[in-house]
Amino acid sequence: MKSYLNFLLKILFLFLICALTACNSDNQSDSENLSTGASDIDRTILPVPAPEYKGKVDSFYNTSTPDWSPVLPIQAPEGAPNVLVIMLDDVGYGQLGCYGGPIETPNIDAIANTGLMYTNFHTTALCSPTRGSFLSGRNHHAIGLAAITEAATGYPGNFGNIPKNAAFISEILKLNGYNTMAVGKWHLTPYTAYTAAGPFDRWPLGLGFEKFYGFIGGETDQWAPLLVQDNHFIEIPTKEGYHLSEDLADKTIAYIRDQQQANTGRPFFTYLAFGAAHAPLQAPKEYIDKYKGKFDKGWDEVRLQTFERQKAMGIIPSNSVLPPRNPGVKPWDELNENQKRVYLRLQEVFAGFLNHADTQIGRVIVALDEMGIRDNTMIIVVSDNGASQEGGQNGTSNTDRYRNYNPDTIDEMLKQIDKLGSVESDPHYPIGWSMAGNSPLKRWKQDTHAGGNTDPLIISWPSRIKNTGGKRNQYHHVIDIVPTILEVTSIPAPIRVYGIDQQPMHGVSMAYTFDDASVPTKKEAQYYEMFGSRAIWSDGWKAVINHKKGDDYNSEKWELYNTYEDFTESNDLADKQPEKLKDLINLWWKEAEKYKVLPLDDRRYERTADPTRPVATIKKDIYSYYPNTSVVHPLTMPNLMSQTHTVTAFATVPSKGVEGVLACSGSEFGGWSLYIQGGKLHYVHNYLKIKEYHVNSSLAVTPGKHKFSMHYTMKEKSEKPDFFKGDVELFIDDKQVGSMNDVMMAGQYSNVMGYGLLIGRNTGTAISHNYNIPFSFTGSIEKVTIETK
Repeated sequence: MKSYLNFLLKILFLFLICALTACNSDNQSDSENLSTGASDIDRTILPVPAPEYKGKVDSFYNTSTPDWSPVLPIQAPEGAPNVLVIMLDDVGYGQLGCYGGPIETPNIDAIANTGLMYTNFHTTALCSPTRGSFLSGRNHHAIGLAAITEAATGYPGNFGNIPKNAAFISEILKLNGYNTMAVGKWHLTPYTAYTAAGPFDRWPLGLGFEKFYGFIGGETDQWAPLLVQDNHFIEIPTKEGYHLSEDLADKTIAYIRDQQQANTGRPFFTYLAFGAAHAPLQAPKEYIDKYKGKFDKGWDEVRLQTFERQKAMGIIPSNSVLPPRNPGVKPWDELNENQKRVYLRLQEVFAGFLNHADTQIGRVIVALDEMGIRDNTMIIVVSDNGASQEGGQNGTSNTDRYRNYNPDTIDEMLKQIDKLGSVESDPHYPIGWSMAGNSPLKRWKQDTHAGGNTDPLIISWPSRIKNTGGKRNQYHHVIDIVPTILEVTSIPAPIRVYGIDQQPMHGVSMAYTFDDASVPTKKEAQYYEMFGSRAIWSDGWKAVINHKKGDDYNSEKWELYNTYEDFTESNDLADKQPEKLKDLINLWWKEAEKYKVLPLDDRRYERTADPTRPVATIKKDIYSYYPNTSVVHPLTMPNLMSQTHTVTAFATVPSKGVEGVLACSGSEFGGWSLYIQGGKLHYVHNYLKIKEYHVNSSLAVTPGKHKFSMHYTMKEKSEKPDFFKGDVELFIDDKQVGSMNDVMMAGQYSNVMGYGLLIGRNTGTAISHNYNIPFSFTGSIEKVTIETK
């Protein structure tokens, strides 16, 4: 026993020496980076001995002195503000009212009037990369997010898996006495982790947030969203009149009220990321209808009017030139009447969607006022990239059709024009309106020209920012937000988090702009890259190239702009300033090497079809699924559309009969469902809401235990990409009871929306018009198997 105790004492002694040595070494080597509070974050993230007890322990409590300091929670620096981030999605530079746009955003405008508007602020031009950079303070390739997480490629700059050496601001603030909560869109989880079993280390709660309520992927239906709370999927809401933007505002208010009524004195960091105004564009009809007629002059005139307002408001320099319309955008006057009707309605839907989200933002601000905490709350309003060109030339009423290379036509959309924006639609607007939404800048989302990465940024903090309603034109980037938050909270950037050495922050604080509109920018350079397009800004000069897929990188022509004199990138100086251009191109390559941008890769949707990519689940010949479980995300289940497969439900039919869904996947915009109705077994394949292929059994379903199966034999791939044709057979207890030939299937259904496999019910929207949701199975299901060989 004595030797054992000696052994334990030696181990403890060595542990203390190592811990103290590490602390001393860190403090000495990095002392110049530390300020008041620095030791707090170091102490909380390293395994150090318990604090020294400063009380007195006697034989009895009445002669002893307690010391509560070891159990007191860490306190944020005195006066540290609450921080509320409001992240908008796909909102362009010229769409908000306070930026000269034509859409009513009175609540965002009011925030701008109590703070500062940044008119030269930039993002990465795409959602996941911008969000990762915003929350980490690092360039997007350096954290493995060259593109969205689903487009990971297996190279260091695009693993799609945020490294632990780039701790999020949520993690840093939580470790320094903040409560942290995220609400809304995430889209920062690797596609291999979209499962009910995680791994959860890149879900919000694994990256510093204490609470999460929202959707884990890039988009979701606003009327029937697939939602996650903390680390688990929850049922799709069924409340009458439900809309996601309203729900997100409700949850944000409730989370903040919970935090405030706890009376701990701790500040909060709240990240509220709306789905608005990313597709699907969906809003209450009254918000859509209020814009009827407002855009009738067309996108060319609306863009020009926005440009003129921006000049008059001082948003853009008075010498700015409006560039020609973007390539691929037709002049409004050359469109026929049917095109104009559809395009106008889609723009009205977009405007109503954004206006409705603004109303919800107003509710959150009112709640802050009612709690008496608005004065010391720093509100940051930002968009993740420019307006989106992803609706194509015509827009669409069904984005699943668009993604599957079978977009709906003008005539098809015209027949359902009054449904656009409703629960019966999944729309996106055409590129002409996104061009107008990025006024006065060239190009759009996913591009390295200004229209893709120049975005609204508003910072309001009444107790600190006194020059309210002011504008700031210093050049800044999304990686500058975290350094700004750290400076104003008096919290230093951590050197190590949970024992992992951290990347330095790549951005610079913007706090120096709060009191001085004329101070020069502290930003020295910023690179850009997206799908092979590139740009570099340095000291007012910008070199940029719009790469077209498949073009030779070495023979492309770079453009050169003096952005201090030419805000809209209208006067290309490449031929006049070849040496300046050469210097900037060399700088781009240097930055690309430094931040892991290479190799250049112009693949887009092909990235998700790369057969070498890892998958979330191990490959099996037979997969088993069970009732009363959460949705199986489509990214984590076998792709049934492109291969022969069998779906089998092992179920018991009670003596009184049965009905309901055995298994299904998708939504009303495309998918399949195996169900029992009217005493018969049914299979329906909803082909992109174009046609329902319906097969039913010739025999009735009888009471007792049964095996209900659907077998699909793929015969051929159609002439269109990602379309497949095959034969369907139905079986009851291995006896064929129904069949249909030449059933068309798309390559993917609702992968982005997240409507994956459900057992025993169809929540969300009904895959077939033959039943109403949730159409739960009234018998009992043992399991459902999917065989793919």
